[in-house]
Amino acid sequence: KLDVELGTVFLCAGWYATLATMLFESNINVDKVRSFDIDPSCVDIAEVFNKPWVMKDWKFKSSIQDINNIDYNNHTYSVKRSDGSQVILTDSPDTVINTSCEHIFDFNEWYDKIPKGKLIIVQSNNFFEVPDHVNCCKTLEDFAEQTPMDIAYEGTLELPKYNRFMRIGYK
Repeated sequence: KLDVELGTVFLCAGWYATLATMLFESNINVDKVRSFDIDPSCVDIAEVFNKPWVMKDWKFKSSIQDINNIDYNNHTYSVKRSDGSQVILTDSPDTVINTSCEHIFDFNEWYDKIPKGKLIIVQSNNFFEVPDHVNCCKTLEDFAEQTPMDIAYEGTLELPKYNRFMRIGYK
């Protein structure tokens, strides 16, 4: 509904990158998606889910990468070809998406690496019971304090066991 152009998207902690599939199949204007996840088992699965866009001039590529080590101005990183050989790519994101903020230990350190002017789409939750959730927020207001930006959208999805928070805006 915001009618924004996402351009080059860095999908942080992208897991299987099903979000990339949804973006490509929607009416949202996206040039390419680069998915980064620290878990090596995610890369091949993400590329299977997004095979049509991998095959289409690498509009989608996945990389094993700790999102704390990304240069959000101009990032050089390694990806794998289908034959297993490595290729070095360099991309600059227009949009940074992280739907797993509750999993980031040093969240402020990660967030501070994103340059001003970037479109940011972030999600978190208040599901403290999950051991891997090391950065939950009690409320949307708490999440807003953690993610200062010029807000274009924010909201809470109330679920049976917890609430999920989303914020979209420009840093």
